[in-house]
Amino acid sequence: MIKQEWNFILECRKKGIPQSKYLKNGFVDTDEKILDTYGKTPQLQKKRALSDEANKDRNKFIFQLSGQQWTEFPESLKDQTFLKEWHVSNTLIQTIPDYIALFQDLRVLELSKNQINHLPVEIGCLKNLKVLNVSFNNLKSVPPELGDCENLEKLDLSGNMEIRELPFELSNLKQVTVVDVSANKFPSIPICVLRMSNLQWLDISSNNLRDLPEDIDRLDQLQTLLLQKNKLTYLPRALVNMPKLSLLVVSGDDLVEIPTAICESTTGLKFISLKDSPVETIVCEDTEEIIESEREREQFEKEFMKAYIEDLKERGMC
Repeated sequence: MIKQEWNFILECRKKGIPQSKYLKNGFVDTDEKILDTYGKTPQLQKKRALSDEANKDRNKFIFQLSGQQWTEFPESLKDQTFLKEWHVSNTLIQTIPDYIALFQDLRVLELSKNQINHLPVEIGCLKNLKVLNVSFNNLKSVPPELGDCENLEKLDLSGNMEIRELPFELSNLKQVTVVDVSANKFPSIPICVLRMSNLQWLDISSNNLRDLPEDIDRLDQLQTLLLQKNKLTYLPRALVNMPKLSLLVVSGDDLVEIPTAICESTTGLKFISLKDSPVETIVCEDTEEIIESEREREQFEKEFMKAYIEDLKERGMC
């Protein structure tokens, strides 16, 4: 009985119910209705209302669009230059409007899984942009003007399948901590990426890499390096000189040379060598179908890898 009363008192205190509500003549009244009634009091209602109001205010600055019925951005969008975030996905939109230059408060530009085939030069006008995600679109290149977005922190160009290089001007992106260019056609790590001095995460898996630059250790803040599904035959010893590197993932099928120090537990580096399963070749007249199938597989593998890394972190192994 005493334990029940004490638990009841704790619950009342947690909800901010004053003693006068549950004490009668010095005894604890454990009537559950007290808890229910207080849950409906004006104070709590006011707190919830304020929270709802805050969410409503935040949503005023977010533009969201999804669905294949959309082939272009709505005309009314150009009048909402106060927006701070765009979230557009799974549409048939191919072009980003030039008037995006007017959105000077834009912080997040999430345009994943659309049909976008190029980035306008006006994107360089977004001086406050922190996140740019144009993954799984139809991009083949990136404009040099993107290097003017000096506050950018995350750049995701993954799954476009055709990007082969990045302009040197992206070297200006000194605040970038995450770069994902997986599932493209990079023959090497772009020079501009090696000059992103704050970079902590680099995913350049599923490309055409045959070797890594000997000066890769200039990325001295890098913590995660994903290299699987390339054509690497060796790993440079410079990887051992990267003080923050804690996770390195490669595909081991073609590797013939790995510095011994990489495999030693004393470095604190979690080294994972995966085996690539042979991908079945599908004979199909429609090339677009093959590309779409590849995109879906890459997307699935990305999600799997992300979950795998999260699991490693939770277990303290990364």
